Amino acid sequence: MIRPLLSIAFLFVFTSLLPAQGSWVKKADYPGCFTHSQIAFSVAGKGYVGLGASSCIDMWEYDPQTNMWTQKGDFPGAGTSNRPVSFAIGDKGYVCLGDNGAGNYTNELWEYDDQNDSWQQRTPFPGHGRGVAVCFVIDDKGYVGTGEYFDDQGHHVLKDFWAYDPSNDQWMQVADMPLPLVAAVAFSAAGKGYVGSGANDDTPLFNDFYAYDPVADSWTQIQSLPRSPTALATAFSIGNQGYFGMGLDDAQQFFEYNPYSGEWVQKADYPDTKAWDEGIGFSIGDKGYMGLGDNITGFPAPINRSFYEYTPDSILTSGVNDVALWDRAVMIYPNPTQDHDLVALKWRSAQDAGAVRIDVLDMQGKVIKTLRHTHSSGPATLSVGDLHPGMYVVRIHSGSHSGHGKLIKM
Repeated sequence: MIRPLLSIAFLFVFTSLLPAQGSWVKKADYPGCFTHSQIAFSVAGKGYVGLGASSCIDMWEYDPQTNMWTQKGDFPGAGTSNRPVSFAIGDKGYVCLGDNGAGNYTNELWEYDDQNDSWQQRTPFPGHGRGVAVCFVIDDKGYVGTGEYFDDQGHHVLKDFWAYDPSNDQWMQVADMPLPLVAAVAFSAAGKGYVGSGANDDTPLFNDFYAYDPVADSWTQIQSLPRSPTALATAFSIGNQGYFGMGLDDAQQFFEYNPYSGEWVQKADYPDTKAWDEGIGFSIGDKGYMGLGDNITGFPAPINRSFYEYTPDSILTSGVNDVALWDRAVMIYPNPTQDHDLVALKWRSAQDAGAVRIDVLDMQGKVIKTLRHTHSSGPATLSVGDLHPGMYVVRIHSGSHSGHGKLIKM
């Protein structure tokens, strides 16, 4: 018998029980420099793509509302246009590392301000300059590591990791990855960073994945990607879910990672004529974007301009404990909301009593505000008037259980 646990008005549906696959829609082709290995990040509801091999330094802004690309000012960095990393923290974008395609590596870090279309150089990356590294963001810090460089002594594949804090423009070394990697991918979800696939001098290709916990400053191996090993793939996150696609073998398989269950689930295949390697991926709100790339197995290597939008079947998939507690609908009202208080929950009966913590998180997994509540003090309300318009995740904890849902602030 299904017994409603909570009386709340704005429906959370825990979609880990639904076999939906998500959907892809083709968008306007990328109009920039005809190359591969571009950077990509999103800031203030728009995507930014540019640079790449062949010394390309052009930058383009993508507006999902109009499906149009607009050229921005050129990137000023010297020697970082080929295979750098990029990430966004708050309202700024960052480009770091890379090479000039001729064996000259840099450790420069550049910050992009979309308000005035300008770049400012920041404290350089403290490790060795390199290319084909990875990065992810947790709690307003950028984590950068792995990669490769060549010198007179040969080929060096790296495993060091560093955290960048833009509030003081400083880097701090964190725990090394368990193994050196090059041409891997990374994303962040539910307060942890995830790095996987890639290669090193001992193993041609990997499908292994590792999770980084910034609180413990440690790495843990997680479930391997359920596909053939690959490198030069593409990854991004939407809310607290990670996504993986493309790669060296041109497989069109596309996977979603649930950090709560620790499982990969195959989703709708990437719909282009083929999947490419060295492509780009980023998210804006509840949509993911993936495309571009090349095919290094061809000669001359074909270049791709295609660009697609992915809509997941759910913004956040619940974990095992969620299902145990939330085997019924949970409601919150109103949703979407403007200036109302968020009516979070109301216990139906004394046997459901207990202490509850309600968190509101942004789509990067950062906790924006927290409310602690017990049923005896009446319905819990959480003011959302100070939240910026956008999409948020509401996370409710009760004892050892938790549930998650989506909130839209207009």
